[in-house]
Formats: sequence, structure tokens, C-alpha cells
Amino acid sequence: MERDRAVAIVEREAGRLLALATAPGADLAAPVPSCPGWDLEDVVIHLGRVYNWAGTIVADGLLASPGGAIPQRPETMSPTDWMADRLARLVGALRETPNDVSIWNFGLESPAGVAFWYRRQAHETAVHRMDAELAAGVAVAPLEADIAADMVSELLAISHIADVTDTAASQSVSGPGGAGVPAGSVHLHASDVDGAEWTIDVAARTVSRRHAKADAAVRGSAWALARWCWGRPTDGEIEIFGDEAAAEAWRGTVAR
Repeated sequence: MERDRAVAIVEREAGRLLALATAPGADLAAPVPSCPGWDLEDVVIHLGRVYNWAGTIVADGLLASPGGAIPQRPETMSPTDWMADRLARLVGALRETPNDVSIWNFGLESPAGVAFWYRRQAHETAVHRMDAELAAGVAVAPLEADIAADMVSELLAISHIADVTDTAASQSVSGPGGAGVPAGSVHLHASDVDGAEWTIDVAARTVSRRHAKADAAVRGSAWALARWCWGRPTDGEIEIFGDEAAAEAWRGTVAR
């Protein structure tokens, strides 16, 4: 994902969320249907913490997790003001950090460049913007199809599912009875983005970005598929073929 676009998405999605949380009459105690036990204020607090944490990592060029050594919200500052403040700090760090600076991350490759973090924050913010909309009882806004498809790819990566698209192993995922394939495979297909397909070997924890037969196939628009993978409502926009229980069981291992 290109940096300027990713940062613009972070700002846009966070702005939508903050507008909902600070609108006249906003109910910060409204429950979040997609995050049982959370209310709207919890979403704001969570993103404030995420922006604070990620902003510290990027701004300070850390090569290890900061643990608890990060700034804390002043007692006199509201969660919405803290989220806005930490957002501004994060955005500045994402824009200003050179591409060749190595920074710690929690993905498969660490340390790595700042691209991990601007991609991660764009997707994180989009998911929680949707959570805020559900809590506020407003229509869920769409997300660009290519960004939603990338959200699926990134979820697999941060779940430490290795991409074997360009290796011989990627040819072996073909569902029950396939040569050398253990039982347990899930195929994801975003219907509105060319080439947006992922076939996961559940046991091996690998993914091939190719079309292949699998125990279960999950199909829908990229935004619906991203929501499904992240454990959010899809309003009947997803079709599951084959072993639906296997698909749901796999989703339970990655949904956040």
C-alpha cells in the first residue's frame, strides 16, 4: 500500500469514528454488537492506546516492543481528546519516518520498514470505524475494494500464516484427496478484485494467493470478506461452499 494513501485512510477512518463519538447526543455507553462487552467509549480508548503504542514505536524507531514504557493519558484528558492527540502524533511519525529505517513489528519479518505500520494502522482504523458505526446505529460505510482485499492479506500475515505463493508448496493445496495435502484447507475469494484469492493450508499455516480447491470456499465482495475474516457482521453478503464448519473453525483462529 502506498504511504500517502494509507495515512489518508487512517485520518479519514479515524475522523469518521471521532465524529460519531463527539456528535451532539452521542452515547459513549452504547454497546458494540461486533465486540461483546465493549461500548463506544471502549473503541475510542482502544484506538487511543493503539495510536499511542504504534506512534511510540515509529517515532522512536524502536527495535523491540516498548512494553509499558509509553506515554500515559493524563487524567484530565478525555478519551476522545487523547485519541485525537495520539492520532496526530502517529500520523506525523508515519509521514516523516524514512522508508529505509528499520523498526520493530509483530509480523513475520521484524525489524522492517515503516510500511508495516502505515498498512497496519489503516486496516486497524477501518475495522474499528465499523465497530463505532454499529454501536451508533448508523449505516456502515463501504471501504475501497482493493484496501479491503489487502486487509485480508495483512490479517493472514499478522496471524503468522506464511505466504508460499511463489514456491512449489503453493501448488499442493487442493483440498481432500489432493496429493500430499493434509485435510483442512480454506479458499477465500474476493469477487470484486481481480486475483484476490487465498488458499490456506490450515495445518501447515501457509497461504497461496492462487485459485485452488479446498475443503471450504468463502466468497463475497472484498469488504464483506474482510469483515468476515475479522469476525464482523456481513449481512448475508458472504457465501460459504463445502465444509462450513471448517471455514468457521479456521476463522476463529484469526478473527480479532
